[in-house]
Amino acid sequence: MSAINWGDAPTWAGTVFAAAAAAAAIWTLKSQRDQIDEQRDFIAEQRTLIADQSATLALERAALIDAAEDRKREQAMTIVWDIRGWTLVLTNHSGAPITDVCMDHPSGLLEMGMVVESAANLAGIGLNPVEMPYPVLGSGRQLGCHRPEDRSEPVSATFTDDAGVQWRLDEHGKLEEIPTTP
Repeated sequence: MSAINWGDAPTWAGTVFAAAAAAAAIWTLKSQRDQIDEQRDFIAEQRTLIADQSATLALERAALIDAAEDRKREQAMTIVWDIRGWTLVLTNHSGAPITDVCMDHPSGLLEMGMVVESAANLAGIGLNPVEMPYPVLGSGRQLGCHRPEDRSEPVSATFTDDAGVQWRLDEHGKLEEIPTTP
């Protein structure tokens, strides 16, 4: 029987180093896989966080839009109609002027005037005629018009508020923003 030839020392040293290199490569691959798994977990957490932040920002944006809409309507909501017999009085109760005030009715434009308290009129008021559109109606000021007889359609007023937004307000209190044309 022949003896097994185990080779010389350099071959053995090369084999040991190759095995060590293979073990190091396996350890490096496992370490990289662990790092990749950690990065995937981190990215998933970041995506969840970003989604939560996006939802929160969307809610905050909606709340801000609602608040801005409320602020936008605030002045227009203080412009009110007062019905005194056949006379309709539009009063600016806001703290700022409104501009370009017109009053109209489906039967045609109405004559409007500044309200004057008067004992000569049964309703207790008179109207000093003014041109339409009335340029500036200051805070606390009033414009009026006489309702067309035998007509049930509401009289409406259009005006521009202090922020430049145009509005339509009918005598029943229905307030609508008039869309601006580009």
